Amino acid sequence: MRPTSAALVTVLALVLSGCQAEAPAASTTPEASPAPEAAAPAAAEPAASAHVGLMAHEPWSRPLAPGATVAAGYMHLMNHTTQPETLVGARAEGVGRIELHDMAAVDGVMQMRPIEGGVPLVVDGMAAFQPGGKHLMFIDVTRSWNEGDVVPVTLVFESGTEAVIDVVVTASKGESSGDEHAHH
Repeated sequence: MRPTSAALVTVLALVLSGCQAEAPAASTTPEASPAPEAAAPAAAEPAASAHVGLMAHEPWSRPLAPGATVAAGYMHLMNHTTQPETLVGARAEGVGRIELHDMAAVDGVMQMRPIEGGVPLVVDGMAAFQPGGKHLMFIDVTRSWNEGDVVPVTLVFESGTEAVIDVVVTASKGESSGDEHAHH
């Protein structure tokens, strides 16, 4: 093998090993009960082992203003199982209820509406929960959410699978520092 080829192989090996090492941190990977057919031997597909199951990438919410009782939660929800899934609900301690909402323009005016029937996730698919779009709506929040807090949230799927994610409270994400739900 020529020295240039050997160097290229070494660089590619390092890049690929780095991809495997960048599995989502524990705070962003839900503790889901994967479907039995989703479990694959680690030796068979080492690169795939970093992306198995239902995963939430960077779940976050903004801090609550004093006296506020509603908040929105955002993330990229991914389905790396072998079956389609549908997110149908969520729950968290200190929150009266959590609804799935979406923003849509109706007659030129942005309106927030509950999502009926849940949020479908195809195999290897992703649903973006972001400001101005789909989001978790935390209603009747009974505790303060301050910068740096972590709120454990249980996501509930149509199959009965539940996944616990850690929603990080931060003002530094999103399009602006204001909360579009402050009017509630």
